[in-house]
Amino acid sequence: MRKLFWLAACVLMAASCAPEIYTHYLDVRKPSDSGLNLSRKTMAMVYMDSDVPADTVFNRGVASSLARAMEEDYFDGQEVIGLYRIPKADSLSLDLMHSLVMDTGEDVIFLIVNSLGDVQLEARQEVRNARSVDSAYVTPALVPLSTSVFVYDSMGEDVVRRFSGSTLLRPAVYNNGLVPEENLKDQARMVAAAGEAEKMGERISRRFVSNWQTESFSFYYFDDSSSEQWELALVNALEGKFAAAIDGWAPFLKADDERKQACACYNMAMAFYMMENRDLATRWLDLADTLYPDLALSPGLRKRIEDQMK
Repeated sequence: MRKLFWLAACVLMAASCAPEIYTHYLDVRKPSDSGLNLSRKTMAMVYMDSDVPADTVFNRGVASSLARAMEEDYFDGQEVIGLYRIPKADSLSLDLMHSLVMDTGEDVIFLIVNSLGDVQLEARQEVRNARSVDSAYVTPALVPLSTSVFVYDSMGEDVVRRFSGSTLLRPAVYNNGLVPEENLKDQARMVAAAGEAEKMGERISRRFVSNWQTESFSFYYFDDSSSEQWELALVNALEGKFAAAIDGWAPFLKADDERKQACACYNMAMAFYMMENRDLATRWLDLADTLYPDLALSPGLRKRIEDQMK
């Protein structure tokens, strides 16, 4: 009977030494609809001069609006994306993008090129209760717009990606009824450039802002005499204090129990994965598997690392 009791106590002690798992759920930034992963990369907005003044105004407005949208998404609203203007180029090439990377010092270049087409004027209409003679009439117009955004990610493939589209803008030009048709067309372009550029920049940004997905992140901890240290490191990781979390797990690399060593390595691998450092995540996970090949969470983390490195 005493022997049976002693055996049961041993089983309970072994169970208490087994690692436990804590799973945390976070919203994780994913690549944009463009397919580009812009997280943790610096950016510059470049717009091109045009022979048509309205095109230059429109390009600048789109670039400025797009920059604000990207700052809101990737940089918590900080004004960190520079706006640059370059002369009209006959062709857009890798060499031009390489040059812009060198000139701006940024990782990702957005080059904005828009063109306002031939304006069609509709019949002018008299404005009731006009405040001045210069606004006694309004002339609706149709202005075709073709827009292109060229993106070069110097941290990714050495290619220039082009995103393009077209739409029809409908500005209204107020006038005194005596303005020549060509002048009305020029005014229609400027009204379209001033009034629609911000909206177009916001619309374009939808292709480049992050997608978000809820993911689970699991860590090991031990509910024994060392539990306080495991829990403190875990709390630091959940608060995004990854360096402190890794320092908290590091002493367990010298533990007598290889399973504890392996769990610490796994936790450090997960921390590096959350910091998007795939190389160090892989190294620590390899060490965890070497120390204790049967960690249940290891295959899942390895697959996630491999998927993000494709």
